[in-house]
Amino acid sequence: MDTFIYRCVNLQDFCDEVDWDYLDTVDILLDSDISYGTNDDTLVRPDTLSKLCDKELPENFDYDLMISLGC
Repeated sequence: MDTFIYRCVNLQDFCDEVDWDYLDTVDILLDSDISYGTNDDTLVRPDTLSKLCDKELPENFDYDLMISLGC
């Protein structure tokens, strides 16, 4: 069995770190094709979320993490 580990951050902390409005980001996600629920198993790459929200990430941002969309 292969196992793997991701470094994860929750969506609220991510938005705080990159200075995005959390509620605006959630609204964009709710109107997107990304499906997630009340669990923590839906992960999104920062560059995917950036494209989806049409927002830039800060320079030298660490892309080697995943964003948890669960509540």
